[in-house]
Amino acid sequence: MSRPGRTTRGLRAAGRFLLWVPWPLALLLAGAWALLIWDLSSHSAPIPVHPSLFWELLSNLAHAPLFGILTLLLAALVLRERGGGWPRPRRARAALVLAGVLVYGLLDEWHQSRIRGRDASLLDVLTDVVSGAVVLWIVFTLADAELRERQLLARLGAGVLLCCASAALASLT
Repeated sequence: MSRPGRTTRGLRAAGRFLLWVPWPLALLLAGAWALLIWDLSSHSAPIPVHPSLFWELLSNLAHAPLFGILTLLLAALVLRERGGGWPRPRRARAALVLAGVLVYGLLDEWHQSRIRGRDASLLDVLTDVVSGAVVLWIVFTLADAELRERQLLARLGAGVLLCCASAALASLT
């Protein structure tokens, strides 16, 4: 068996840290991140002097890291294993994490619809959920002891492309 690559080791270390954080603090972190998203949604979107498709894509793509991190923080709460092991794929728990991301994405879009200069888009919620699904895919991929760095990097790249595609779809409509 070969030694895991740098990216694999780094992501596993970050995951172990999140799983090590006591549950009340992990809940506080997830809540604080949700409040950050809420605050960012509370401001009118800065509109460039010459709006462009590129600007639209960037603003829609911003949902991916925001909700990807929210997914990671929710996963650190919901996917914990007894004995502190790495989370195993369990459909009900993964569905609960994605449902949390979906509900918060819908709430965020409703909130944005009430802010002057902002609007709501179900396609933004799609980007939120796609980024959440990608994060869970990577979390469960990292559980494989035989994982090769090339496999992980390919999946990370595919995840970025999926997030870009969903943001592009939101930008074109």
